[in-house]
Amino acid sequence: MEPKDTGTSADAQLIANSLADYGQGNPIKSGKYAAKRIFSGEKAQITEIAFDAGVELADHMARTPILVNVIEGEVDFRVGGDTHRLSTGGSVFVEANVMHAVLARQRARITVTFLSS
Repeated sequence: MEPKDTGTSADAQLIANSLADYGQGNPIKSGKYAAKRIFSGEKAQITEIAFDAGVELADHMARTPILVNVIEGEVDFRVGGDTHRLSTGGSVFVEANVMHAVLARQRARITVTFLSS
């Protein structure tokens, strides 16, 4: 039995066609990081964060579970007593209210998906 396509354009929202789409709306700023919300929905929100090399997003926590994906560069992602070196394509899941930090080893770009709790 063939699956039926019952979806409509209201059932989906394009976030990006390619990696090139990310940098256009959120350029890397010298010596800083910059965060930009790129999707906001009922079940999830996605924020893109662009880092210059050597910049750290110090210890913080999210109120909901998060999924972090590296889409460019390399970062050290610290959670609990562990540090994970993540490069392009790397990802990590973190439960709600867990302290974590991100250090850009080189210019980097990540997405953070805030999941409904």
